[in-house]
Amino acid sequence: MEKDKLDELDEAAKVVSVGQHEADQAVERLDELKQISSNMSADLDLQEKINANQQQRINDIQSKIKEAQSLLNTIDLGNLNVKTSEIEEIENLRVEVKPSEPESPEIKLPHLDYVDATGNWEDLLSESEAYAAKFNLSLDNPYFACLSDAEINKMSALLADKYELSKLKKEDYVFAGIVGIIGGLVDAFLVGAITDGNNKYTSEQGILGQKVDDTVDKLVTKYAEFASRNEPYGKKINSKNDAIRWLENHFKVSYDASNNSNIINDSIAGMNPSNHHLFSLSHDIGPLGLFISILDQLDGKSTFISDGMLKRVYTASKEADQVKDLQLGPQKVIKAVENWFGHTCSDVAGTSKSVGRGAGLPMPFYSVTQQFKFGNFNVNGKDKDFAGVAEWLYKQGLDFRAFVAQSIPVLIMETLTRLYWVYKNHFYYGKEWKECIPIANQLDLQTLLLVSTSTFAAVDITDAIVRNGNIDVRILLRINFANAYDLGVRSVQVMKGRFQRAQKLKKINQENEANWNEIYKNI
Repeated sequence: MEKDKLDELDEAAKVVSVGQHEADQAVERLDELKQISSNMSADLDLQEKINANQQQRINDIQSKIKEAQSLLNTIDLGNLNVKTSEIEEIENLRVEVKPSEPESPEIKLPHLDYVDATGNWEDLLSESEAYAAKFNLSLDNPYFACLSDAEINKMSALLADKYELSKLKKEDYVFAGIVGIIGGLVDAFLVGAITDGNNKYTSEQGILGQKVDDTVDKLVTKYAEFASRNEPYGKKINSKNDAIRWLENHFKVSYDASNNSNIINDSIAGMNPSNHHLFSLSHDIGPLGLFISILDQLDGKSTFISDGMLKRVYTASKEADQVKDLQLGPQKVIKAVENWFGHTCSDVAGTSKSVGRGAGLPMPFYSVTQQFKFGNFNVNGKDKDFAGVAEWLYKQGLDFRAFVAQSIPVLIMETLTRLYWVYKNHFYYGKEWKECIPIANQLDLQTLLLVSTSTFAAVDITDAIVRNGNIDVRILLRINFANAYDLGVRSVQVMKGRFQRAQKLKKINQENEANWNEIYKNI
């Protein structure tokens, strides 16, 4: 019974959709008739002007003919030596000239097809289906076909918002891809490769990498000048090495052991001055380093990763008196934070004994890679595990400064994509500005960002392989790790967003099915 009622609704929708098409055709024919009427009015005006000009010319000709006839009447043609044929030709001038009648233009009225209304529902349905077949009007979804374009657009917007359907079009994906290419080209030509820590600049390092290094050096120098403003020695800070030396002396920490000779009754496997920043978790420049640094300063220990294991040991390094002499409490924690920041500034651009660029601090959470003791990779003829490859990259120059330089093209790419998102939502979809904020929980925005970062990665990897010549571990020197991190985040966001949308759609479909069943019962 319910199926029969649904079939009747479908048939009615087919008739209505055909009627909508008839109405649209009638409007088009009416517009054509209006255009024909307008053209006819214009043609009549033109014909009147032509007739007026023609009449004027005829009047002029008739006037001249009358003058000629008057002259002929005064002449005796019989006394002149004129041939008969010439006389007849002269007599023909007496013929009256009349204007030609204008030709009536042929008018083709547009044909209008329609369905003959009958009192029989079956005939009406049959004629409607024949009409639809003639005009290739699809009746597969008659409910959708009987709507106007404005109604369809409004309904599409409502459904997209309710079901969180994607509004992205081909041009959106193209734009995101172009932005990714721009980011990849900026990275390839302006950021370049990470460099050997023993060299200030090399031909492989791009201009952005050089600018970031110089900027960090200046910031460290400025901070040292500010921190030492009340001390006489502060006036002698004229270079980066002077600044680092002053910061090292005034912000000493217990965890700053550069080799095993500073470790008491223990050892850290493989630690030396070139990698102690990487092995020490307190030297992490992010929140992990801040937390571990406070913990180390409160109990006088140092936290390292040794051979893939977390180890806390006592060191012979002397901590700054302004932290060590304080009683345990909030004031000591505040001093520990200040001490961590000052010591971090002394290390971010290398050490006072560094030759050239120096080994700075690892990028946030990079020290955690030393726990990953798996895999087997050939690095310059030596077998290394994942942690060994990460250490090799750090020694080559993959520190916080390099990460900042690599982040610049990623920020450019992210900014362009988010600005496009704001523009599209406000000016194309007509949303309010507050609804166009490019926050990360919008699935379409996440998808565009994923397309951009994926394209960036493709350009980045292609450039690394081409410049390196071989597919080996050295291509990592040209990989943009900031974009690799961004790609991972966007991938997780999109997968999570699609899963949540699938769950929401499942719930909505269950509710709709229950509502339809209730409607069928009441029909």
